[in-house]
Amino acid sequence: MTLSIRAKLTAWYVGVLAVITLSFAAASWWLSTQSVLRATDTGLRARVDGVRAFLDNPGTELTVESLREEFEEYAELTRGEALLDVIDASGIVLCRPSIAGWSELVAVVPAAATSSELRPADRVLGGVPFRVASAQLVAHDHGYRVTVAAPMKPAYEALNRFHRLLLGLLPFLVALAGAGGYWISRRALAPVDQMTRAVQAITVQSLDRRLDVPRADDELRRLATTFNHVLERLQVAVADIVRFTADASHELRTPVSLIRTTAELALRRERGPEDYRRALTEIDIHAQHMSGLVNDLLALARTDAGIEPYGQSPVDVTSVVAEAGREIGDFAVANAVTIRTSLPEEPMYVTGDEASLKRLLLILLENAVKYSRRGGEVSVRVRSRGDDGPVVIDVRDEGIGIEPSERSRLFERFYRGSRARQHAPDGTGLGLSIAHTIVSRYRGTIDIGAADAANGGGCSVTVCLPREAPTVFYSLRSERAGLSMR
Repeated sequence: MTLSIRAKLTAWYVGVLAVITLSFAAASWWLSTQSVLRATDTGLRARVDGVRAFLDNPGTELTVESLREEFEEYAELTRGEALLDVIDASGIVLCRPSIAGWSELVAVVPAAATSSELRPADRVLGGVPFRVASAQLVAHDHGYRVTVAAPMKPAYEALNRFHRLLLGLLPFLVALAGAGGYWISRRALAPVDQMTRAVQAITVQSLDRRLDVPRADDELRRLATTFNHVLERLQVAVADIVRFTADASHELRTPVSLIRTTAELALRRERGPEDYRRALTEIDIHAQHMSGLVNDLLALARTDAGIEPYGQSPVDVTSVVAEAGREIGDFAVANAVTIRTSLPEEPMYVTGDEASLKRLLLILLENAVKYSRRGGEVSVRVRSRGDDGPVVIDVRDEGIGIEPSERSRLFERFYRGSRARQHAPDGTGLGLSIAHTIVSRYRGTIDIGAADAANGGGCSVTVCLPREAPTVFYSLRSERAGLSMR
């Protein structure tokens, strides 16, 4: 089962807070225990130091009787707080608590040489816990073994009460963290829910709507801004599709209407063979125009969908230009236009597809011939900007030229300048759009300007394509040669 973001945030919040709480509880448990033990151990060392100071006092009588009286008085004063056991070097007991099993306890507790080396330990006598420590003291050349003990039952009971309270609070704190985490995640995701409802209400007919952008400069503001930019691009794309569909319908309607009109007129009454031939010739002309338009639309549609084939092999631009010039030769002769090419002796390679590059050159050459005046000339030049620079294709004509105000729209689909519509009414306005798409796929650039800037006559098209490294082509050619030799 997939959890919602709100549930995940709550779970993460509870998990993190639970880990922190458990760590804090464990630390509190350990620190409280250590604090009690350190305080008790400090008291035991202080009592050992007190006995040492008493024995080292020059005014202290070191007779057995006097020492017993002093230690018994001290034991009486500290009854309930500490237990004292003192034995001299000869084994005489000067002070001893009247607790069963005390002698056996003292025998197993190691005696430290100094109070700083005192190592208190936990022992149990008669079911009662004690903290016990022992030390060897020397006073006035007499040795004594001093053992002190502190009852730990009240301290341990207090610690147990604190620990039980701590354990009892843990589930409550985790539950409180869960409720708090759910409330926080709900408040944090409320703007996201609002955005979701707003987005769900947006349809293709209402792409002009936008999300409300929060005031705070945070992730939600960036999300809303990004989504608004997506909606803006989507609105532009849908508008382009609608305009493209309308323009395509308009362009297709004209030849279809002409074909139907010509056919209906031819079939309205009996006619002679020449009339039928004339009608079929007109229908063929309109059908060719419509076929070219459909092919252009199909090419643009396939390119927009990303399914237009695009090779990744080296292509010799020089040979493709020469071949395109030969194919367009008949069209140029029919329009009384001369095509002159200036090609380098060495081949120039680009990475791509030969068919698409040839289509690009045919579009440029056909436009140059179509919009040239009869008796004009079209020049094609292939050059390179430096040894490793891009391959540049220049196509110039001496035709009708273009208006400077129309240059920014020449690559729009179905757009045709005023001079182009007057000179060649049968155009579709898709050629330069297809050329621009092909150049973009080659990661190149295409620029259109006036061939004669002073007089505004003619047109100049410059295409720059990234050049393929010759070593890559030579290696590929060597591999192919090796395969053919096998």
